[in-house]
Amino acid sequence: MKFRVYFYRSPAGRCQACDYARAMDIHHQAKAKRWFKALAEMGPGLPEDYGEHLRDGVWELRIIIQRHQHRFLYSFWKELVVVTNAFMKKSHAVPDAEIEKSRRMMTEWIGRRGWEKL
Repeated sequence: MKFRVYFYRSPAGRCQACDYARAMDIHHQAKAKRWFKALAEMGPGLPEDYGEHLRDGVWELRIIIQRHQHRFLYSFWKELVVVTNAFMKKSHAVPDAEIEKSRRMMTEWIGRRGWEKL
């Protein structure tokens, strides 16, 4: 694999994206796992139907099953894909607040040198 997928944890140890994934239907979880493996293998080369750069270094992984549109936001750090947050997309565009939350989480993670503990 080219990249390692890492889920952001807050200084208190909370992982919002992990909590979101655990709450997903088991079939949705299985599809998400397949696309996280593909993301690890392809990195930014993931097909645009599944992964796309939004802005400011924030990317989205799209897991679409029937009418459920799960979104996982992530950034690249060296050989890591750092998944910061996840949500159910209900509008056409990714909410600015979710992108900003992802940016803040990534900046905080780098600032506290969370990557050194890997």
